[in-house]
Amino acid sequence: MAVMRALVLLFLVFSVESAPAHRCPHGWTPFGVQCYKFFSQSVDWITAEKNCQSIDANLASVRSTMEHNFLLSLIVSANTRVWIGGHDGETEGQWLWSDGSQFHFTNWCPGEPSNNFGKENCLEINFTQNRCWNDADCSTTISYICAQPIRS
Repeated sequence: MAVMRALVLLFLVFSVESAPAHRCPHGWTPFGVQCYKFFSQSVDWITAEKNCQSIDANLASVRSTMEHNFLLSLIVSANTRVWIGGHDGETEGQWLWSDGSQFHFTNWCPGEPSNNFGKENCLEINFTQNRCWNDADCSTTISYICAQPIRS
């Protein structure tokens, strides 16, 4: 039994020492396999996506409740509306993520997405006191969150 414990301990030490160093750029926060950063600058959706792309990122995608809650934790004020990477600009009602990942998880506010006035094609989070999702006019200027893979 003591030999087995010693082997397990040796394996754990070797695994930790040989694991690649994963890190996020300064000012970014890791979650899962991604690094995230909140930007308080108010811009329209396409400018937010272009700003993210200029730093090798995309607007954030959401794959789970845990990830959604993590993104909400990055937002400095409960009243701050924030762009993430969802859009249905190609085909109304067919939501896509700007990073190309599958769009499965949602957290729409009641009655959303509404496509109000036929021109709400971009996804914002932290909408209303429920902090849920809303489809908004892409020309609206609000804050945004970028995401990029953790670098090794």
